Amino acid sequence: MKTIHIILLSILTLALIVVLSFAMGWTDVFYTKTVGKAKQNANREVFEQTQSFIEGKRQELVKLHHEWMMANDQDKKTIEAVVRQSFANFDEKKIEQPELYAFLKQCKYQ
Repeated sequence: MKTIHIILLSILTLALIVVLSFAMGWTDVFYTKTVGKAKQNANREVFEQTQSFIEGKRQELVKLHHEWMMANDQDKKTIEAVVRQSFANFDEKKIEQPELYAFLKQCKYQ
């Protein structure tokens, strides 16, 4: 009789481990979908406030502005579309150069 009890207890323990493993896995999935997503969004917000991000966007705008100045009318429209898409969620007030600021506003709000 003791052998049967030991075997049943072993099977029950193994089943409990499997059930707990699945429960922990689903808990991790839920955590990733909620808290993990919020954490990634917060990290993204912080990154977008860094000087290196802003400087990179400024340099991209300088390049696009130079290309726009050298382009014909059809190419200018294409470059303006690229600026609208690339700078859609960028705060133009962070661009300190008046000429670049005016170019960005012209592209975004025309």
